[in-house]
Amino acid sequence: MFTTTQELSALGQSQFDKAVRLSSIVLAGAERFASLQLDLSRKLLSDNAEAFKALSEVKDAKSLTDLQSGLAQPALDQAFSAARHVYDAALATQNELSSFVEEQIAENSKALQTSLDRLSKNAPAGSDIAVAALKTLLNTSTVAFESVSKTAKKVGAEIAEAGVEAATNSAKAASAAVGRKKTASNAA
Repeated sequence: MFTTTQELSALGQSQFDKAVRLSSIVLAGAERFASLQLDLSRKLLSDNAEAFKALSEVKDAKSLTDLQSGLAQPALDQAFSAARHVYDAALATQNELSSFVEEQIAENSKALQTSLDRLSKNAPAGSDIAVAALKTLLNTSTVAFESVSKTAKKVGAEIAEAGVEAATNSAKAASAAVGRKKTASNAA
């Protein structure tokens, strides 16, 4: 398969470059999640300090009830926002990894096609049909993979967006329930 040591060396360098790129993608994803975690931790610490300060200033039961109702909505909004940020970070990492894998498959298909071309030039007479069948199989497999990949991406995106939309609707419903409860307790 390899005719010179330069080809073998080039293959080794190419594989090393791919490993470095894959490592970079994975580390970038981990960095996104770590940054998100630190930002959320800072925000949570700040919000808890403010809530504790507000609790320490409560003088009666009605003020406590009002404070609890007032804290519920921001907590729901923050939870939804955090979930959305986690989803976005996961999606970005997944897209980068998918692109990497698709590039590798395309590269491998091209290399296999090149090998088949070499084989057909050096093959004995009468083997043209077998080589043509292998080329057709490779082309059909490549087209099938691309079709399945596109369909999977589309379905995955639709399912993920439906999940995000359902979470948004749930958060809005919970927010409305908190608002109705607050209005009812203020009326009483």
